[in-house]
Amino acid sequence: MKRVVLLLLAVISAAGVAAGATRPHYGGVLRVEMRSAPNALVLPDASEPVGYWNIARVLSLVGDTLVRVDAEDRPQPGLAVEWQRDATARHWQFGLRRGVKFHDGSAASPAAIAQILVALHPNWVVQASSASAGVRVWSDGSRGDSIAIETDVAAPFLPAELAMPRNLILKRDANGVPIGTGPFRVTDFQAGKSLKLAASDESWAGRPFVDGVEIEFGKSMRDAALALELGRADLVEATPEAATAARGRVFSSLRVELMALVFMPNSRAQDARLREALALAIDRKPIQSVLLKGAGEPAASILPNWMTGYSAAFSTQPNVVRAKSLLAEARAPELTMSYDARDPAAELIAERIALNAREAGIIVRVSLSGTEDIRLVRIALPTPDPALALREAARELGLAKPVAPGNSVEELYAAEHALLEGCGVIPLFHVPVASAAGTRVRAWSAGRLGLWDLADVWLEDAR
Repeated sequence: MKRVVLLLLAVISAAGVAAGATRPHYGGVLRVEMRSAPNALVLPDASEPVGYWNIARVLSLVGDTLVRVDAEDRPQPGLAVEWQRDATARHWQFGLRRGVKFHDGSAASPAAIAQILVALHPNWVVQASSASAGVRVWSDGSRGDSIAIETDVAAPFLPAELAMPRNLILKRDANGVPIGTGPFRVTDFQAGKSLKLAASDESWAGRPFVDGVEIEFGKSMRDAALALELGRADLVEATPEAATAARGRVFSSLRVELMALVFMPNSRAQDARLREALALAIDRKPIQSVLLKGAGEPAASILPNWMTGYSAAFSTQPNVVRAKSLLAEARAPELTMSYDARDPAAELIAERIALNAREAGIIVRVSLSGTEDIRLVRIALPTPDPALALREAARELGLAKPVAPGNSVEELYAAEHALLEGCGVIPLFHVPVASAAGTRVRAWSAGRLGLWDLADVWLEDAR
């Protein structure tokens, strides 16, 4: 419906627009190229950020979540239009949007949604209530469908959790292809090669402007940039540091990825003083300025400042004198650092960290073979909710589950500080993800959280 309104407004205002100006119209196929080459349309762990963002972007075109969360961490309606909880934050009820259907024509009923959520969260108790049961009274006084969710522990951030891509309401056909309620439906999937999506005429939010989206997988960023330059692609991934692109526009998200050093459980660096010395030896700013070409920001906290406002409380300044003092009290064996060979910047960053370490008296060998003591990792921060993001990051980094923080900055800071004690993880940088769109793409900018909303996009030359 909103896209119909947009189109009508554009038509109404056309009289006041200069001659030759364009306005939204339907038609055309949006051509996309991605680096990942998935064999299945299943969301990988956030520890594989390239695959995570690519598949999350695809699945978010096909399905909907019950709740959406904007960049300011404000919950917005999705398949659920309103919700409420009890005082314990263990019992929640969500009033569902009416008349929504899956792409196969079946109703997105409370029972169907409950079945999907139970499969995703076996420890939840999810119960469906239909309007005929007279259980749910909406804010306008009418009765509607709803689901009730009971969690095993207090879940004050449940709406934010339900907004995460892993909680998209998706069914699967016999081949595992997702069937959702979103603006696009899957028409063809060639594992590791390509995906075709068609606009859903029955989308509850209104039909998208483009007729379809065609995605080619397994394309390097260099090849994708060339395809964008030559007009063979309309939307591609880009490096965050890119400020301009030939025949395209680059959009960066908020800093939604964390780059960090993680010590392995069997690491020879078991002494906390040695780990702290390494953390103090790293000079992050030159690495960010040169190797990351100014993208992102140096970090000594797990969560970025835009989430918490307190990242400056964790110092990123190197202190080689203090590092050497700690090493005088601790044995410093030779350490091996590994990195993700798929990350084009990782090897150079690892080598620079090893050089910093050597200046403080710590020998670090960068290698992809042998037993690793330290791993240079990059993880996605899949939600703007800081408490939930801290829990997810701790799980991906192999840290103990944090004590559930409350809503206050003080409680959140205390929980993060406790996770970083002992330097089991050394945060390095918070970086954004970026995308580039061709010049014929209109009404689009990358989501501030890294996902793509293509429902309102239209193509200038599609008539």
